[in-house]
Amino acid sequence: MSTQIDQSHTVEIVPCTGASPSFRWIIRRPDGTALRHSPYAFSTEKGAQISASCWRRELAEAGIR
Repeated sequence: MSTQIDQSHTVEIVPCTGASPSFRWIIRRPDGTALRHSPYAFSTEKGAQISASCWRRELAEAGIR
């Protein structure tokens, strides 16, 4: 699952391999390179999405592109 979080970053929620069901997030720059990865796995996709939104706000407030 991929979600546009602003005009420059995309959040990707991915299932973890081997630990099912669990999910991680990746925040990507427009060129597709990873900017941040979730520090740990989440038991639900929604939990990973909520965490990614918090991290996206932190990045936006810090002006990181």
